[in-house]
Amino acid sequence: MLGEVEEYFAEQLTPGDTFLFAGEVLRFEGIRENQILVTRARDEAPKIPAYAGGRFPLSTYLAEGVRALLADPEASGLPAQVRAWLAIQRLVSVLPARDELLVETFPRGDRFHMVAYPFEGRLAHQTLGMLLTRRLERAKLRPMGFVATDYCVAVWGLGDIGQAFARNAPSVGDLFDADMLGDDLEAWIDETWMLKRSFRACALIAGLVERRHPGAEKSGRQVTVSTDLVYDVLRSHEPDHILLRATRADAASGLLDLRRLSDMLSRISGRIVHKRLDRISPLAVPIMLEVGREPVSGEAADDILAEAADALVEEAMGGAAMAGETMRGAG
Repeated sequence: MLGEVEEYFAEQLTPGDTFLFAGEVLRFEGIRENQILVTRARDEAPKIPAYAGGRFPLSTYLAEGVRALLADPEASGLPAQVRAWLAIQRLVSVLPARDELLVETFPRGDRFHMVAYPFEGRLAHQTLGMLLTRRLERAKLRPMGFVATDYCVAVWGLGDIGQAFARNAPSVGDLFDADMLGDDLEAWIDETWMLKRSFRACALIAGLVERRHPGAEKSGRQVTVSTDLVYDVLRSHEPDHILLRATRADAASGLLDLRRLSDMLSRISGRIVHKRLDRISPLAVPIMLEVGREPVSGEAADDILAEAADALVEEAMGGAAMAGETMRGAG
């Protein structure tokens, strides 16, 4: 036994996914009762386990406020340093309008990155990242992983995503089409253990499985075994059972934030701005610090993070300097 992770993180894993835990890179093989089965693996970009404290999403009101600030930073009363940073972003890339989705693609090292800025909260972005990687895999762009924050989602891989957009294979509009909430979502959910864990709560509330019985209280493991068996039987013989419908509704609202993701995809339909860049942009610096981030114990942690931040800022500022030279040459 290596330790414990929260169920909602394990529920989103599919066999073959890798994650960092206990100082090792582990490959997810499956779930048996309340245990995660893993094997040791080698992967340069494993996922980082997430915990409940990081699940509180950005509110819709705050998200709308952030989009308004970016659309018109001069009239927002922002500090001079922030306005200067956004001016550099406008010089290097673009600042999205309130109803637009900005998607940036750029190479870095031996990988290609795509960063999208929906500003819809971590839960919706995590679901979006899962669905985007499935679509990019189908397009033969070999995605390696993704990371999500409250403000944006970044995907990286071995295929040139920007070049694929230029060739419409796929187009950026097709990649972010709302139909991803259909078959892609169903296929992903069916490959995870998410619904089984949601079903356990529904079964307990409905009284289908008793946890406490006079003289014979069931352990959490026994409850999980019982609800898993019931779930498999219902899914095989009565897939439209009311408890299965309730399970999907709970997962859609509490674990996936599908309502918010659906609203976002409808809002940005036909309003996606793609910028194919040579290097990282200023807006992408924060999320790029999350890619492959590994906890380091001791006083060196802050120094290592500061060095990484300085390197990314210098790279982004280098792009601004090149853009400025280009503008002066054109003048």
